[in-house]
Amino acid sequence: MYSDRVFLSHFTSNPSLGEDKPAFFSVRAYVSFIKPDQTMWYRACKTCKKKVTEAIGSGYWCEGCQKNDEGCSLRYIMVAKVSDPSGEAWVSAFNEEAEHIIGCPADELNQLKSQENEENPYQQKLKQAIWVPHLFRVSVAQHEYMSEKRQRITVKGVAPVDFAAESRYLLEEISRQKASQ
Repeated sequence: MYSDRVFLSHFTSNPSLGEDKPAFFSVRAYVSFIKPDQTMWYRACKTCKKKVTEAIGSGYWCEGCQKNDEGCSLRYIMVAKVSDPSGEAWVSAFNEEAEHIIGCPADELNQLKSQENEENPYQQKLKQAIWVPHLFRVSVAQHEYMSEKRQRITVKGVAPVDFAAESRYLLEEISRQKASQ
Protein backbone atom coordinates (compact mmCIF):
# COMPACT_ATOMS: atom_id res chain seq x y z
CA MET A 1 0.00 0.00 0.00
CA TYR A 2 2.73 2.46 0.94
CA SER A 3 6.21 2.38 -0.53
CA ASP A 4 7.92 4.07 2.44
CA ARG A 5 7.15 1.31 4.93
CA VAL A 6 9.42 0.97 7.96
CA PHE A 7 9.42 -0.84 11.29
CA LEU A 8 8.60 1.03 14.49
CA SER A 9 12.25 0.74 15.57
CA HIS A 10 13.18 3.05 12.65
CA PHE A 11 11.81 6.04 14.51
CA THR A 12 11.88 4.87 18.15
CA SER A 13 15.66 4.29 17.87
CA ASN A 14 16.21 7.65 16.15
CA PRO A 15 15.20 10.36 18.68
CA SER A 16 16.21 13.26 16.39
CA LEU A 17 13.81 12.16 13.63
CA GLY A 18 11.23 14.84 12.89
CA GLU A 19 13.30 17.59 14.49
CA ASP A 20 13.11 20.13 11.64
CA LYS A 21 9.81 19.08 10.11
CA PRO A 22 7.49 16.12 10.59
CA ALA A 23 8.56 12.90 8.89
CA PHE A 24 5.93 10.57 7.41
CA PHE A 25 6.11 6.79 7.32
CA SER A 26 3.96 3.73 6.87
CA VAL A 27 3.96 0.92 9.42
CA ARG A 28 2.22 -2.43 9.53
CA ALA A 29 1.46 -2.95 13.20
CA TYR A 30 -1.04 -4.16 15.78
CA VAL A 31 -2.71 -2.05 18.43
CA SER A 32 -1.44 -3.86 21.51
CA PHE A 33 -2.89 -1.73 24.31
CA ILE A 34 -5.53 0.94 24.79
CA LYS A 35 -5.73 2.43 28.28
CA PRO A 36 -9.39 1.97 29.27
CA ASP A 37 -9.24 4.71 31.93
CA GLN A 38 -7.88 7.45 29.65
CA THR A 39 -9.98 10.38 28.48
CA MET A 40 -10.61 9.08 24.96
CA TRP A 41 -12.81 11.87 23.62
CA TYR A 42 -13.79 15.48 23.97
CA ARG A 43 -17.08 17.32 23.53
CA ALA A 44 -17.14 19.07 20.16
CA CYS A 45 -19.32 21.49 18.26
CA LYS A 46 -21.48 19.71 15.68
CA THR A 47 -20.78 22.50 13.17
CA CYS A 48 -17.04 23.26 13.36
CA LYS A 49 -15.89 20.24 15.45
CA LYS A 50 -13.93 22.45 17.87
CA LYS A 51 -13.98 21.82 21.62
CA VAL A 52 -17.01 23.18 23.48
CA THR A 53 -17.52 24.11 27.11
CA GLU A 54 -20.66 23.82 29.17
CA ALA A 55 -22.61 27.04 28.86
CA ILE A 56 -24.05 28.91 31.81
CA GLY A 57 -27.60 27.71 32.15
CA SER A 58 -27.81 24.89 29.63
CA GLY A 59 -26.22 23.67 26.44
CA TYR A 60 -22.68 24.09 25.17
CA TRP A 61 -20.67 27.14 24.12
CA CYS A 62 -18.51 26.97 20.99
CA GLU A 63 -15.67 29.49 20.91
CA GLY A 64 -15.15 28.83 17.17
CA CYS A 65 -18.75 29.51 16.11
CA GLN A 66 -19.38 32.00 18.93
CA LYS A 67 -22.75 30.44 19.75
CA ASN A 68 -24.62 28.27 22.23
CA ASP A 69 -25.97 24.90 21.14
CA GLU A 70 -28.19 22.44 22.97
CA GLY A 71 -26.17 19.40 21.91
CA CYS A 72 -22.65 18.41 21.03
CA SER A 73 -20.89 15.37 19.65
CA LEU A 74 -17.99 13.40 21.04
CA ARG A 75 -14.73 13.16 19.08
CA TYR A 76 -11.84 10.83 19.78
CA ILE A 77 -8.45 11.95 21.02
CA MET A 78 -6.90 8.62 21.92
CA VAL A 79 -3.48 7.28 22.87
CA ALA A 80 -2.66 3.65 22.09
CA LYS A 81 0.37 1.41 22.09
CA VAL A 82 1.18 -0.22 18.74
CA SER A 83 3.54 -3.14 18.22
CA ASP A 84 5.37 -4.74 15.33
CA PRO A 85 8.21 -7.32 15.20
CA SER A 86 10.82 -4.65 16.00
CA GLY A 87 9.20 -3.14 19.10
CA GLU A 88 6.42 -0.88 20.29
CA ALA A 89 5.52 2.80 20.44
CA TRP A 90 2.79 5.05 21.82
CA VAL A 91 0.77 6.84 19.15
CA SER A 92 -1.96 9.48 19.20
CA ALA A 93 -5.05 8.94 17.07
CA PHE A 94 -7.76 11.47 16.41
CA ASN A 95 -11.39 11.02 15.46
CA GLU A 96 -11.47 9.40 12.00
CA GLU A 97 -8.41 7.22 12.60
CA ALA A 98 -9.58 6.20 16.09
CA GLU A 99 -13.00 5.26 14.70
CA HIS A 100 -11.26 2.86 12.29
CA ILE A 101 -9.27 1.35 15.16
CA ILE A 102 -12.13 1.05 17.70
CA GLY A 103 -14.81 0.27 15.14
CA CYS A 104 -17.44 2.75 16.33
CA PRO A 105 -17.96 6.51 16.87
CA ALA A 106 -17.03 8.07 20.22
CA ASP A 107 -20.71 8.73 21.03
CA GLU A 108 -21.43 4.99 20.78
CA LEU A 109 -18.40 4.02 22.90
CA ASN A 110 -19.51 6.56 25.53
CA GLN A 111 -22.94 4.87 25.68
CA LEU A 112 -21.22 1.49 26.14
CA LYS A 113 -19.09 2.95 28.95
CA SER A 114 -22.19 4.15 30.79
CA GLN A 115 -23.73 0.65 30.74
CA GLU A 116 -22.74 -0.97 34.02
CA ASN A 117 -23.19 -4.73 33.84
CA GLU A 118 -21.17 -7.93 34.20
CA GLU A 119 -20.14 -8.19 30.52
CA ASN A 120 -18.87 -4.57 30.49
CA PRO A 121 -19.48 -3.81 26.80
CA TYR A 122 -17.01 -0.90 26.90
CA GLN A 123 -14.13 -3.20 27.89
CA GLN A 124 -15.32 -5.76 25.31
CA LYS A 125 -15.21 -3.16 22.53
CA LEU A 126 -11.67 -2.13 23.48
CA LYS A 127 -10.56 -5.77 23.61
CA GLN A 128 -11.96 -6.33 20.10
CA ALA A 129 -9.79 -3.48 18.83
CA ILE A 130 -6.46 -4.91 19.98
CA TRP A 131 -4.28 -7.42 18.11
CA VAL A 132 -5.91 -6.57 14.80
CA PRO A 133 -3.35 -5.81 12.05
CA HIS A 134 -3.49 -2.36 10.45
CA LEU A 135 -1.47 -0.33 7.99
CA PHE A 136 -0.79 2.98 9.69
CA ARG A 137 0.33 6.20 8.07
CA VAL A 138 2.11 8.13 10.83
CA SER A 139 3.87 11.44 11.27
CA VAL A 140 6.85 11.73 13.59
CA ALA A 141 7.55 15.19 14.98
CA GLN A 142 9.50 16.69 17.86
CA HIS A 143 7.78 18.69 20.56
CA GLU A 144 8.99 20.16 23.79
CA TYR A 145 7.42 19.17 27.09
CA MET A 146 8.75 20.62 30.35
CA SER A 147 11.91 21.79 28.50
CA GLU A 148 12.58 18.26 27.24
CA LYS A 149 12.33 17.33 23.56
CA ARG A 150 10.16 14.31 22.82
CA GLN A 151 8.96 12.49 19.76
CA ARG A 152 5.28 12.63 19.01
CA ILE A 153 3.91 9.92 16.73
CA THR A 154 0.50 10.74 15.30
CA VAL A 155 -1.67 8.43 13.23
CA LYS A 156 -2.64 10.20 9.99
CA GLY A 157 -4.31 7.25 8.29
CA VAL A 158 -5.43 3.69 9.07
CA ALA A 159 -6.29 0.92 6.65
CA PRO A 160 -7.06 -2.74 7.24
CA VAL A 161 -4.41 -5.13 5.97
CA ASP A 162 -5.23 -6.48 2.50
CA PHE A 163 -3.49 -9.83 2.81
CA ALA A 164 -3.28 -10.45 -0.96
CA ALA A 165 -1.61 -7.05 -1.49
CA GLU A 166 0.55 -7.64 1.59
CA SER A 167 1.75 -10.98 0.15
CA ARG A 168 2.67 -9.29 -3.14
CA TYR A 169 4.54 -6.57 -1.23
CA LEU A 170 6.52 -9.14 0.78
CA LEU A 171 7.38 -11.13 -2.36
CA GLU A 172 8.67 -7.92 -3.99
CA GLU A 173 10.77 -7.20 -0.89
CA ILE A 174 12.24 -10.73 -1.01
CA SER A 175 13.05 -10.30 -4.72
CA ARG A 176 14.72 -6.95 -3.99
CA GLN A 177 16.80 -8.50 -1.20
CA LYS A 178 17.90 -11.39 -3.48
CA ALA A 179 18.82 -8.96 -6.28
CA SER A 180 20.99 -6.84 -3.98
CA GLN A 181 23.12 -9.82 -2.86
